[in-house]
Amino acid sequence: MTKNVPIKIAETQAQRDNTHNPPSKRMRLSLASSNDVRRELARLYRSGKAGERDVADVSKLANVLQILGRLIETSDLESRIEALERKK
Repeated sequence: MTKNVPIKIAETQAQRDNTHNPPSKRMRLSLASSNDVRRELARLYRSGKAGERDVADVSKLANVLQILGRLIETSDLESRIEALERKK
């Protein structure tokens, strides 16, 4: 007769991070420029590729970062156009 042994499922690094780092303790990132967003996307990609984050989470966060990047780009273009119009 065999014993019933509970099986532990390995948790991902992301799950461990969320358990040990409550939202109020997480690092705040500056995402004020396109370069900031680019760097964060690259960091996110590397953490997903290394298995530190769930791929579905990486995809969702990457989509949000892409939207933020487009908003920053649009805002920058608007500012530049306004500056050119004031010079006329």
